[in-house]
Amino acid sequence: MSANKILSAVRVGFAAIFLWLVLAGNWVNLKKESFGVFDSQGGAGFGIVVVVLGVLMLLVSLTLAAEKEFTIKPLAMGGNQILLALGFASFTTILSFLVIAHSGSFRALGQIRGAGWGAAGAGLVAYFLPQAVMAGFGLLGASSSTPVNQSDRQKIGFVVLVSGALIAIAPLFEWFKTEEGTWTGYEPGAPRMGFLLLAFGGVMALTGFMRLRPKGLAEPGGRLAHPHLQTIVSLCVMSPLIGWLITGTQREDMSVGFGVWIGLIAGILLLGISIFEVTKR
Repeated sequence: MSANKILSAVRVGFAAIFLWLVLAGNWVNLKKESFGVFDSQGGAGFGIVVVVLGVLMLLVSLTLAAEKEFTIKPLAMGGNQILLALGFASFTTILSFLVIAHSGSFRALGQIRGAGWGAAGAGLVAYFLPQAVMAGFGLLGASSSTPVNQSDRQKIGFVVLVSGALIAIAPLFEWFKTEEGTWTGYEPGAPRMGFLLLAFGGVMALTGFMRLRPKGLAEPGGRLAHPHLQTIVSLCVMSPLIGWLITGTQREDMSVGFGVWIGLIAGILLLGISIFEVTKR
């Protein structure tokens, strides 16, 4: 059996185990009961987003395992790049859920003891899946991409800088509301998923700033160029925020603030400029 087939089987296995853990396991443990992926007291919006990502990962993994490599030509993204983006988005979505389930006033709302084995196990699998995908890039042969011109590069760099800055500052605004009070994303008592956005936004802002400078940042080519990495970050930002917004609509004891919307819009902006750039290559 070739190394490529072994990796394909590993990716399918990880995706299948991930989806099984998400659907079959508990997501939230209270003092006397537990809740699953779709319960408003359980996975809620995060569970819905993760199930969608899990189904997509399994479908893409099965397609690649059947040796049917595909490419979305207008986006210059192949199945492995799409699977990598979905894997990272799944991990950050579950990580965000685990963070809010174990910290802040959200945990006190339902007297949460902790996250269930389904969410914890799926998070562990989602951590290893992207590594299995990246291990297969070296088996795909040589690849190339067309560098963008200096004018477009600076425009793209400016938009990446702005979107990264917005992602980082979004948690400074109203993030979480209950009858007891209102919190920003960085305040003690708030769900601490905002610090993940600070990391993503800071890296993207720095990347955009460096790309503004003439020859300020090397342009990697091939299967993981700048727009691919920016696409991954945008999905890692958007997925947990969409889950948080859906959770706010499902529960009556809490609501989300407009800071979440700022972060989501910034993530969409980053995704849009990444798609624009990748079509130029």
